[in-house]
Amino acid sequence: MTQPLIVLDTNVLVAALRSRSGASYRVLSQVGQNLFTIAISVPLVMEYEDVLTRPGMVPISRSAVDAVLDYLCVVGQRQRIFYLWRPK
Repeated sequence: MTQPLIVLDTNVLVAALRSRSGASYRVLSQVGQNLFTIAISVPLVMEYEDVLTRPGMVPISRSAVDAVLDYLCVVGQRQRIFYLWRPK
């Protein structure tokens, strides 16, 4: 059976890194366990990094944030994004 492809919302990632209790942490802890595949893109990873490195956002070090992002990039499935521009 094909694994579901999910997008890990930035708010879920923040909540998971702030607290080990709750659904967000449970989802994050299941990444890479072949229960689902996370979809990532360059803009999404840049958003993750921007938000997670804001002062006081998460109670972990910058190197720990980098390690989480590196892991997500390794296990995630890269998605190319095609933008449709509206004509003027």
